[in-house]
Amino acid sequence: MTAIGLSGIFAPMNRTAIRIVLVLGFLAIAGIISVQFYFVKQAMDKESLQLNQTITIALTSVAQDLAKYNDAELPRQSPVFHHSPDYYLVNVNTKIEPEILEQFLITEFKVRRLTLDFEYGIYDCQTDKMIYGRLVRFGENPKITPMKENLPKSSDYLYYFGIHFAGQNRLLMDSMRIWYFFSFILLLVILFFAYTQMIILRQRRYAEVQRDFINTMTHEFKTPLASLLMSADVIQRPDILHEPERLKRYGDIIRSQVNHLLKQVEMVLEMGGPLGDKVLIKKVPLNLNGIITEICELMEPRVSCSNGSLKLHYLSKVEMIDADPTHLTNIILNLLDNAIKYSDEVPDIEVIVNEANGTLIIEVRDNGIGIPAKLKKRIFEKFYRVPTGNIHNTKGFGLGLYYTRNAVRAHGWKITIDSKEGQGTTMRIFIPVKTE
Repeated sequence: MTAIGLSGIFAPMNRTAIRIVLVLGFLAIAGIISVQFYFVKQAMDKESLQLNQTITIALTSVAQDLAKYNDAELPRQSPVFHHSPDYYLVNVNTKIEPEILEQFLITEFKVRRLTLDFEYGIYDCQTDKMIYGRLVRFGENPKITPMKENLPKSSDYLYYFGIHFAGQNRLLMDSMRIWYFFSFILLLVILFFAYTQMIILRQRRYAEVQRDFINTMTHEFKTPLASLLMSADVIQRPDILHEPERLKRYGDIIRSQVNHLLKQVEMVLEMGGPLGDKVLIKKVPLNLNGIITEICELMEPRVSCSNGSLKLHYLSKVEMIDADPTHLTNIILNLLDNAIKYSDEVPDIEVIVNEANGTLIIEVRDNGIGIPAKLKKRIFEKFYRVPTGNIHNTKGFGLGLYYTRNAVRAHGWKITIDSKEGQGTTMRIFIPVKTE
């Protein structure tokens, strides 16, 4: 079974398997992230609840110490009110002396091992304001700044104090370090998994390119070989010797098709060789006019077969340039080959060589199908071909313009494209001209 047959058999199964793997992969990633988020949130809530309980117990003990110190009774309900995540109000039903309160707070927090920086304020019923105490630091953390006069008050109590734990959120974050570490490891696993998914997609694209390349190569070689076989059959006829014009025409067809095959083979070998994308050039003085004229004469039979026209307008006075003869010939051949392949029915092609501002400009114009604006940036990509539907009369490996661009750049030249869908294409090569 041929390689084409094998790719045709296994390609659908591969696509289905890849889609399933991708879908399952994304679902697995979403599930893992959701589970990890749930457990982190649960751990955070648990740590926060435990810290709040410890703080509530410590503040309750402080309230009891104050009541005992002032020989007063506490309210029956809990004296501690959790006003906000890091702010508490403590109702003591007795007057509060700042120095005694601070001493009780520091002592109780040390017993409970609450090493949280805090600031406190005492409510003054005469001024109806919270009288700010001070910021008590258990550690030197310059990032913690006091709230000062912004401590909230309450209308439900008469004798109470407020306490704000400036580093509570930081303490909670520090207690979650192990969870953050595991989350980081999970993130690395997810990134690695996403990278493998990307590799799978890339390999799938390469497989499709390989399959398309094999199919295209088959059609690309089949048509010239069929033309060669037909021409050989005609030449072998005894009566062909009496028709020299016909014999010459079929000889030109054989020569054109053989050159076409040789060009395609050389291009495939060069692009897939050890040098890869690099094009090695050896510049020598060349007669550009002579080379372009010879190439146009070589390509003219292909255009004539479609009743088209190929015209050369050499308008520049510059004829000699420094270039690699092989690569320059291939560049012009590729541009003309594309112009012929993508022309609509009757090709009308012009090659114009002009000069402007010390630059030689080679233009190849056609009346072809043109290129959509969104695809113009991709035509120089390796193996890329402009979509023309499921039609095999527009053949190629997707290497012609890729090779052309690399060869032009290797010379130090520039290539541009000007095309509109349905209005033809103009390819331009800009060659700096040496001035005496």
